[in-house]
Amino acid sequence: MTSPADRRSDLTGRADIDRTVRTFYERALADPVLAPAFEILAVVGLEQHLPVVGDFWEQILFRTARYQGEFTLVHRALNRQHGLAGEKLARWLHLWCETVDEHFAGPDAERAKTKARAMAEALERSWDGVENHRARN
Repeated sequence: MTSPADRRSDLTGRADIDRTVRTFYERALADPVLAPAFEILAVVGLEQHLPVVGDFWEQILFRTARYQGEFTLVHRALNRQHGLAGEKLARWLHLWCETVDEHFAGPDAERAKTKARAMAEALERSWDGVENHRARN
């Protein structure tokens, strides 16, 4: 007997990314740890934001050139406002990986989680660097 997890397919394109991103954001908006940082979407508009995030992940996973945002700058500002480092970033990563695992299995699904881990580590380093720079000056 096979479990539902055994029938998961790999991430294959934009429709899969959009499904993953939407599910992740729905969970993040309801998550007690993450919800305060995601409340800005009430102002920006979730429906306007999701395609931008989809463009980002499509570029990361499938090397398209649709994303035109400033990932690091946006998240640096969010970190200043909401303190995203530590527990919140770990929660974000856990929720992302859990969402990917729930729906997909395969090389691109694994790459989505690996890239998320690398982004989380890079953000932490950049935030630490900014804070260390401020402390020295």
